[in-house]
Amino acid sequence: MSVVALALAAGATLAQPAAPAAGADEVHDGKRLYTSYCTRCHGVNLVSSGGAFFDLRTFPREDKERFMRSLKEGKRAMPAWGGIIKPPEMEAIWAYIGSVNGWTDAAKPK
Repeated sequence: MSVVALALAAGATLAQPAAPAAGADEVHDGKRLYTSYCTRCHGVNLVSSGGAFFDLRTFPREDKERFMRSLKEGKRAMPAWGGIIKPPEMEAIWAYIGSVNGWTDAAKPK
């Protein structure tokens, strides 16, 4: 392999973009899923009607792992959704929550 070919290959490898933040399609899907599964308790656009349910507008964006675990396994009065909502759908719900909360990097793992 020539020096030029090696340089081009190395440049192409280094020029790979970072993982993008949540895309519009993912957020749209997340909103649809949130509306179907979460609105009843957590409210329209994350605005719940009472104090009995966690206010997702205050959920810390750096605690994605806890969100995913709670969604999958349930927590207190919240049912476990792991057998119903697939992991990519959970990611989409997380992206939607991030979009409502103004997070620009909701899809990135923390």
